[in-house]
Amino acid sequence: MKRLLAGLLLALAGVLGAAGFEWPLKNPILTATFGEHRGDHFHNGVDLGGGEQPVFPIAEGELVFMHEEDAGLSSLPVGLGNFVVLQHHGGIRSVYAHLKSGSMEDVQESVARDLAIGVVGESGYSAGKHLHLSVIDTEMGTIINPHLILPPLVDNQKPVIRDLFVRSGKELVRLAAGLTVRRGEVEVLGSIYDLRPDVSFLWRLAPYKIYLYQDGRERTSLIFGSLHERERGSQTGVPLAAGAVSELTLVGGEQGFRGVFEEPWLYRLGFITLTPGETSVVVFASDFAGNESSREYLIRVTE
Repeated sequence: MKRLLAGLLLALAGVLGAAGFEWPLKNPILTATFGEHRGDHFHNGVDLGGGEQPVFPIAEGELVFMHEEDAGLSSLPVGLGNFVVLQHHGGIRSVYAHLKSGSMEDVQESVARDLAIGVVGESGYSAGKHLHLSVIDTEMGTIINPHLILPPLVDNQKPVIRDLFVRSGKELVRLAAGLTVRRGEVEVLGSIYDLRPDVSFLWRLAPYKIYLYQDGRERTSLIFGSLHERERGSQTGVPLAAGAVSELTLVGGEQGFRGVFEEPWLYRLGFITLTPGETSVVVFASDFAGNESSREYLIRVTE
């Protein structure tokens, strides 16, 4: 199922990427990626830095909604600050957030690709000037990774798999050469992040895919391709009470935020069963440019 999902996402990227979508900034600088830890939820888009500059539509389209912070509409998601929502061909909808106040005055009902819809700002919940871009597939009802439809960015940095851990009960043990553990089911966790390619200091970004293998067989995977809304607890088959809270989950694996993150940059990769003898545990991580890293450990398992 997950391999099928990966194939479908690549197909979507090929079809929509050929449909003429472009980055909304002339010189996009990626400062945050899709699926990152945001305190209590997934980051549902990408952040682009580079200072104050014009923001353009990713393609021609129609204005769906526009909001300025001083409009007094307190029920709107104020964290976005000033934002514009556009509808494009193929059922694609785009959201441009944290725009500079007063920069959206010339937005028309029909927008052309070469006409700015605003200027990069820091309105709303923003730690510095940047553009937050979200992309929604309205036909599928999912929030998709913008990289799936936008041109590739230059990136030669491999993701970093800093540490791997196994947990049985409450004990978290760092994997190391010659480690011996007792038999049973354990959870594997990984301290993993991608690197921003344009700076010399540590600036973490989320990877695109993470795979967990045991003895050469794929056990689990995390693919940050798209998110959809699901009622909490709906996977149990038990009817939920009126007013039940929904959450965003990864499409395909159906993992919610708490099922993916132990803490920022520490991913819950899944469970494996250990039997007496030796077992190989391998984790692969890749970014959207296809750069890949791996870590392998041989674990001795006792009774």
